Amino acid sequence: MRPTRLLAILLCAALAPAAAADPVSVQRSDKTLVEIINSTMGTLPNAVDALSRKLPGGLHATTDAPPQIVRSVPFITRDGYRVSAFEARGFNEGGDVPMVRFTSIQLEQRPCFARNELTEAFHASASETNLPAAPAMLPNRYTVMQMPWGRLSFGSSQESGACIIAIVGDATGGVVDARTPLPLPQPTTMPGMPDLRRTWPMPTDAYPAE
Repeated sequence: MRPTRLLAILLCAALAPAAAADPVSVQRSDKTLVEIINSTMGTLPNAVDALSRKLPGGLHATTDAPPQIVRSVPFITRDGYRVSAFEARGFNEGGDVPMVRFTSIQLEQRPCFARNELTEAFHASASETNLPAAPAMLPNRYTVMQMPWGRLSFGSSQESGACIIAIVGDATGGVVDARTPLPLPQPTTMPGMPDLRRTWPMPTDAYPAE
């Protein structure tokens, strides 16, 4: 085989994996997943712009959601967890910017953020909430921790097993009025954005037994 032809074959083999790789660049955070939770949900209620500065790429409105709902782009935490989106719901409380009292993190199943890691990461009393009639891909089991600022919930589904796929920070105080988030958000239609039904806690009667 001629040297030039051999060189061409070797170059093609070396460049093939790079060409097949996903060209989309995913942003990276300089914080671990627990640090992100503490610096965002742990500061609720907080202004939308203040939370936006804590996340890679900030928070932005999308065309498939009401204007009070803002989301991040997908990113990877410093410890390797893949966040599909961080979502926040802002409410007009008379200030210059909307205040956020309800947030969620859509977490990919791999790598696994295991339920048995919660006690070590968050030192708070916990209770379990089960939604046995929820579809297999939606969170049907929540570990709920009472924090000084509100409720911190970690959800897993039948499909994800012991791996957490939804993290919710709720500082609404359980008050139900016109400003409180809808209990059953509609699924997203934006490419690359998470299905909100997988993220937000469902009332126990959301999925009837039949």
